[in-house]
Amino acid sequence: MKHISKGQIAVVYALISVALVGSVALGTDIAILYFNWVQLQKAADTAVLGGANYLPDNPDQAKTTAIQIAQNNGVQSAEITSTTVASDDLSITMMVQRKVPYYFARVLGLTNGFAAATASAAPQFPPSTVNATTPGEVPSGGDNNGNNGVTCATACSCGLIPIGLDSTTVYTDGLQINLQQGQVGPGNWDLLALGGVGGNNLRTNIANGYGGMMSVGDWATTEPGKKVGPVDQGFQDRLDCASLSDPSGTYASHAVNNARVLTLPVVDWENQNGRSSVQVRAFATVWLDSYNNGTVTVHFISQVIANSFGDPNAPYFGSRGSPRLIK
Repeated sequence: MKHISKGQIAVVYALISVALVGSVALGTDIAILYFNWVQLQKAADTAVLGGANYLPDNPDQAKTTAIQIAQNNGVQSAEITSTTVASDDLSITMMVQRKVPYYFARVLGLTNGFAAATASAAPQFPPSTVNATTPGEVPSGGDNNGNNGVTCATACSCGLIPIGLDSTTVYTDGLQINLQQGQVGPGNWDLLALGGVGGNNLRTNIANGYGGMMSVGDWATTEPGKKVGPVDQGFQDRLDCASLSDPSGTYASHAVNNARVLTLPVVDWENQNGRSSVQVRAFATVWLDSYNNGTVTVHFISQVIANSFGDPNAPYFGSRGSPRLIK
């Protein structure tokens, strides 16, 4: 039997130690590379979800917003390799890449690696269920208002407004109409009593937005009368909010959380008389232009309704459900 010398044993141990140290060192580089990939993927996901809120009507703003969100989440401008909107304006894709320096792999002649991520998002089908929330937020899920249990307790905090559009009328993007223009049935102009009745409740629901969930097929109580004072006061509150948060916004170009963006139930107004019930058929989004003595002027816009749930069977009136990742 051949004996192994102490020197040979020492050499073997040295080689094993080098191998172990090398493995740990290379593992550290790989861990750093993986960490950077995770950060890039999270940033890209968040960016396209934010940008998709502007689809399909404002693809340029969708790209600008996605880039801003990515940069706010730690991605450098040079690391964004592309931001594109599909030809049908119904999805947005971002590709990002980062050079990550190696520290221990340099002994093998490797100086750096690359972490890359791709994310795509699209607005959903027309919404069948709307949760009370500020337009443009990403759903937090679970509760009725998408706001972690906090109701719509402050001015302009939510976007669902208690005015029912006539489901038999055709609406198109960019169309300007007057709400509260005439009676939709005996004693009714187009106001809804959501979560309560009376002028004070109406004003609060206009100014703050309704703090509950509403779905296609639900029945809503009507609020008879024109209620000029509460209507004017509620919409003035929203104009005041918009003048502070997005003063240069217009119906064609605005921040998604602009208080002038309103989500309206589209309802069946047939056969109404006094305080009664109307059925929700769909949801629409409009831009608040102005109000005067109870008459409200709006533009129809195509926009995502935050914290909503898309359904291919829901009627389409310009609104879409919250964006979803598609890659």
